[in-house]
Amino acid sequence: MGFHNGATVAETPVHSVTVKPFVIDKTEVTNYEYEQFVQATGHEAPSHWVGNKPIQGQELLPVTFVSYHDAVAFAEWRSHRDGVQWRLPTEEEWEYAARGGDQDNVYPWGNNWSDENAITKSSGATMPKDVGSAVNDKTRWGVMDMMGNVYEWTSTKATYYPGSTKQVEGEQRSWYVVRGASFSTGMDPKPISTTRRDWFNENTKVGVLGFRLVRAG
Repeated sequence: MGFHNGATVAETPVHSVTVKPFVIDKTEVTNYEYEQFVQATGHEAPSHWVGNKPIQGQELLPVTFVSYHDAVAFAEWRSHRDGVQWRLPTEEEWEYAARGGDQDNVYPWGNNWSDENAITKSSGATMPKDVGSAVNDKTRWGVMDMMGNVYEWTSTKATYYPGSTKQVEGEQRSWYVVRGASFSTGMDPKPISTTRRDWFNENTKVGVLGFRLVRAG
């Protein structure tokens, strides 16, 4: 886990982790599915929706303007609906899926960056697209949009890796790690890769951040 070359300090040092078998959503959770959750539970809709519904034509965009707690509430609802336990991925699970496991890829598709492979600023994107639109942004298992479209919440609290000399300070210790990149992300000042990481306040609701879920395998 982590990256050697061109990495930010939060991505180092490289270290070994173990993950148990898990199933991960093929795509980010969409507005369509999140609307079902809102209608079933009365949960607050994302702020840019109209009348508790996504804007027409945007049903298959990844849901955004959702906090960490919104994502957890959605996971609880879907768990009840499906009769299995869904949850946010740990960042270890997220990176394992994005790197293709023992393929250890820098990007889901391999080790060479291509501007056209993912929905990022480099591809000319100015807003998210329907999930799965970037056909090359796909792992060996067919998991899509892990390098673009929107950033994704994980269940991991903000921390530097074992062996790092840095420590998370102050209120950021209660923040949560987010992974991936978004339609507004460029390669500067932080390079896009499967190891890129940042952390946000749990109440953050922005148009570049969504989520996907996992369950035990």
